Amino acid sequence: MAENRKPKGSRYVQLVRGYPFPGSAFFKKDILEEVMDYVPKSGDIIISSYPKTGTTWLQYIVLQIISKGTLFPSSEDLDRICPYMEMTGKSSLDLLKPPRMYMHHIPYNMMQKNKESKVLYIYRRPEDTFVSYYHFLQNLREDNLDFDEYFENFLSGNVGYGRYFDHIMSYLAHRDDGNLLLISYEALSANNKEEILRIARFLGEDYYRNLTQDESVLDEIIKRTSFDYMKSNISVTIPIVRNEDECEKLKPKKINFFRKGIVGEGKCLLSSEQMNSLKNEAEVVMGNSEILQAWVKE
Repeated sequence: MAENRKPKGSRYVQLVRGYPFPGSAFFKKDILEEVMDYVPKSGDIIISSYPKTGTTWLQYIVLQIISKGTLFPSSEDLDRICPYMEMTGKSSLDLLKPPRMYMHHIPYNMMQKNKESKVLYIYRRPEDTFVSYYHFLQNLREDNLDFDEYFENFLSGNVGYGRYFDHIMSYLAHRDDGNLLLISYEALSANNKEEILRIARFLGEDYYRNLTQDESVLDEIIKRTSFDYMKSNISVTIPIVRNEDECEKLKPKKINFFRKGIVGEGKCLLSSEQMNSLKNEAEVVMGNSEILQAWVKE
């Protein structure tokens, strides 16, 4: 299949170097390749994830940790302080001061490495990821996105950023790398304080001491990164998609970026057949991995 050609059955995907990225005209082939070729600098903090697995939540947690609870930007300022690389390209990093922080959704095997950078990868149960991804994309479009059709595309990987289980496995295969931290959305929800301290320690002992020696800072971070607080204090205005290739005709739309944030919604919205399909596909791709075993136990 020719590079950058959209796979059959999906208007929302483009292939770059054989990998499916979002098909919107906001995602330029040259920028995507630039991001995949970019070598992080020592000290960089990189937030990585599959879409709708808690990316923005993790961004704010990290920003709060490194600023002792003082940095809580608007959504517009967040794009400047922690750029989304696939849309901005590497030029957005030039104005950042150390520690530079940025995010992307690139699989681990397609990104360049620097063992002196820090990579934080957050993942989430597949059914909740799918439902959140579906609703997010539906909010961006004026046409109707069929729920069952999009589920089949999600399951097969015919969506932006490909098959979810492959994405997770690309990071899980490097779980022993000293500069990579894997973070479970469910664990972060259930054990918020402990997980925030774990993230702080990974970022550096100084950050960890800041939180353990002054619990008021930790309490403020927990408060400000709660779902209810973020939903009430962060609004997002983005362009909606009329036509994949006509960016100039897009119009802004205020969306509720933080929709529900709960654990377990997917089980209520997917059919038993769809849940079984997710389970079977996860077992094929993820084998007996610890992440899959944790999902089975929950």
